[in-house]
Amino acid sequence: MKKILFSLFITLNFCFLVAQDSQTLFELDGNPISTSEFEKVYTKNNINNQADYSEASLNEYLELFINFKLKVAEAEALQMDTIPAIKNELKTYQKQLLKNYANDKEVSEALLQEAFERSKFEIDASHILVLWPNSYPSASDSAKVLKEIQSIKKGLNPANFAQKAKLKSQDPSAKDNEGRLGYLTSFQTVYPFENALYVTKSGEISGPVATQFGYHLVLVHDKRPARGKIKTAHILIKSKSKDVEEKQTEAKNKIEKIHSELKAGEVTFETAVKQYSEDKKTKFQGGKLPELSSAEMITEFADAAFSLKVDGDISAPILTSIGWHIIQRVSKTEMGSFDEMKTPLANNIARDSRSNVAQVKNNEDSKKQFGFSTNPKALDNLIQDMSKSFDSGSFKIDESTYQSPLFTIGDHTYLQNDYIKYAKNTLKKATKLSELSSLLRSNFDKFQSSKIQQYREDHLAEINEDYKDLMKEYHDGILLFELTDKEVWSKAVMDTSGLKAFHAENKMNYMWSDRVAYTSYTFKDEQIANKGAKLIKKGLSPAKILGKLNKKESMVTMKTAKIETADFDLVDTSLEEGAVVIDKLEDGKLTYKVVNTLFKPEPKLLSETRGYVISDYQGYLEKEWITSLKQKFSIEVNKEVFNSLIR
Repeated sequence: MKKILFSLFITLNFCFLVAQDSQTLFELDGNPISTSEFEKVYTKNNINNQADYSEASLNEYLELFINFKLKVAEAEALQMDTIPAIKNELKTYQKQLLKNYANDKEVSEALLQEAFERSKFEIDASHILVLWPNSYPSASDSAKVLKEIQSIKKGLNPANFAQKAKLKSQDPSAKDNEGRLGYLTSFQTVYPFENALYVTKSGEISGPVATQFGYHLVLVHDKRPARGKIKTAHILIKSKSKDVEEKQTEAKNKIEKIHSELKAGEVTFETAVKQYSEDKKTKFQGGKLPELSSAEMITEFADAAFSLKVDGDISAPILTSIGWHIIQRVSKTEMGSFDEMKTPLANNIARDSRSNVAQVKNNEDSKKQFGFSTNPKALDNLIQDMSKSFDSGSFKIDESTYQSPLFTIGDHTYLQNDYIKYAKNTLKKATKLSELSSLLRSNFDKFQSSKIQQYREDHLAEINEDYKDLMKEYHDGILLFELTDKEVWSKAVMDTSGLKAFHAENKMNYMWSDRVAYTSYTFKDEQIANKGAKLIKKGLSPAKILGKLNKKESMVTMKTAKIETADFDLVDTSLEEGAVVIDKLEDGKLTYKVVNTLFKPEPKLLSETRGYVISDYQGYLEKEWITSLKQKFSIEVNKEVFNSLIR
């Protein structure tokens, strides 16, 4: 009940932006309430927005709106938004709301659409990598690596790419795989590398691509439609190319023998897994592997798995870099629609580096919307001094002497000492002095970005009207919920003496109609019913009747009840004490209802109608509360303006 009323508060408080040219409908303690504010609420809260603007309808709603505003004024006067529990709830709601409003919607939607379109395809690629010389490369470091990757690209073509990758690539796996990565799809690589995969045409080599690892050259071999996802089970016999020939032959013979047994029906797949598989992780789970896309599998395994047509089908032995496999298809899932994939894609984006794209766009927007300035010289001097002060894993620098501004966002300026504090907390594990200057600049970028984002979140209501309205709705709604609970809902339940007094004063509103008390006997069959009827006629008590008829087995059941006379089925019997009503049931049983007592109309006890009394008492308390608020706050309605709303 409370949640329903709380949601009504939220609805009632919808959209309180006042147009500058709107007329004042009424004043509450001298504070003007506009016609536009009232009309927005009035039209929203009428079913299907069918506000008829009749005098009766407007009057009725104006009364509700004034009462609402009175409660808002009282909640604000009591400073209820300073209560810790309410502050925490508002913060929680704000965090949830910021997820939808803090980021640029166009950028977020574009990233979602891009991820969906890319997930439709898989790209077969190779790469050559030149690593950064350290974790935080300087501009000169970056220039050197770029020069090296550009020199590798000279004379590079698809035909000699594998050879060059084996000789020049600094990816440790390139010596074995010649830079071949196999099929990849979205979210399987870092975002800049993924961009290169999807913009480079088949048979072409990309330009240098910078990632967190270094510079890459990407060769795209093929692009194919995604195959969806497949869940498989497998039997593995380990065998590697470096094994001696005898061992490789032994593994091949073993897998072929297992396959023959499966085809002949001599063993089930599950039994074969337990008996033969050398995959310790899946051996006792029926060989089952997680659901994967083909881009997440070894190419040979994926090709064999996706060639299986029906759940339960089993492949011929397949050789991969791990060994020999027999694969069973468990289930296959086709790629979903955009709406079906939207949530998991959004979750992947949030965890992926591409989320920084939206962050960068937000920061650029914030700089324009709130105003932004920097002091590069102060930053250069600070980084130089901090680098010199670093000793034994910490910065030996007196932050109190560094008061120059570094940047300003909106009306907030961050000083050098603000960054020093941040760096001391976030760079505790710094060790390489040669990287310190670059590390500090990279760390400062994160500091500045986080502060711009925080400022945007704290001042979002200044630039986003929808967000402002929703926060206002929730703010007032939670305050009114707590205040109404205190003044009405919980008070009506906890105020036992007040509730009793209210019931006593209004007991004639809670009346029983004519009632009948009766005893009902259900007999097993007509023969037992006849015996029971004689006992009833003799005036035996229910206990004695049950005792006589249920000596050997249960022949009769009994219950007593008191119901309103209108609900008592008399059939052809007149209603009087001692009357018997007989009902024949479908299963051959008979029911005798014996009228014991007739009751005239009388007030219900509080225990008999407590729920209704509490509800009415809450209504009474609310009316009394509204009356007291109208005495506390002044309300002046402009009748002329009100009449102008009538249509």
